[in-house]
Amino acid sequence: MQTKEIDATALETLLAAAVAAPSIHNTQPWRFGFDLGTRAVTVHADRSRTLALADPHGRALYLSAGSAVLNLRVAAAHLGWEPVPHLLPDPGDPELLATVQLTATRDPSPAHRALYPAVARRHSSRMPFTGRPVPEPVVADMTAAARAEGAHLYVPDILQTRRLLRVTSAAELRNATDEARTAESRAWVAPPGAGPYGIPLTAARPLDAAGRM
Repeated sequence: MQTKEIDATALETLLAAAVAAPSIHNTQPWRFGFDLGTRAVTVHADRSRTLALADPHGRALYLSAGSAVLNLRVAAAHLGWEPVPHLLPDPGDPELLATVQLTATRDPSPAHRALYPAVARRHSSRMPFTGRPVPEPVVADMTAAARAEGAHLYVPDILQTRRLLRVTSAAELRNATDEARTAESRAWVAPPGAGPYGIPLTAARPLDAAGRM
């Protein structure tokens, strides 16, 4: 698909993909803008959607915004543009997390274009883990995908995995006994039909070992 002009329809496609990205508690802590002159989409932090207790240092906010930027790049390639991202481009404006400039190209990234159908299919899975190891070909694919984005996927060994499980269990216990932290999380639980933000009410229900609520 090739789109020469960045019209309202193209912008809607770009932003629909961006907001489909995962974010902590589905808070969607971002704001988008568009500069027609430079053909750049801007991504700002929305501090009204931050979690002071669950994310005091903003790490999850940055991860959430990064996911939105990747989805935006995927949609841009789908539309026939070459997205050029700039992370934290303005030292004087730390709330400007990224810009994505849309440049003309005859050959948009095939890898990003291939990902576009997955944007709409992506969803959270809260099913219990089986304990089976991830197949090596899948690990290799994930490692290659991380490397393509300039990241490194670290795969812990069995001893490190057990240690992570112990630390995670201790952290969950601490969170469960922290009334303020619990209240903050509950404030983002959304009943059916409440809108696109927040944690679906069904996600807060306990699951048994078979994944039944």
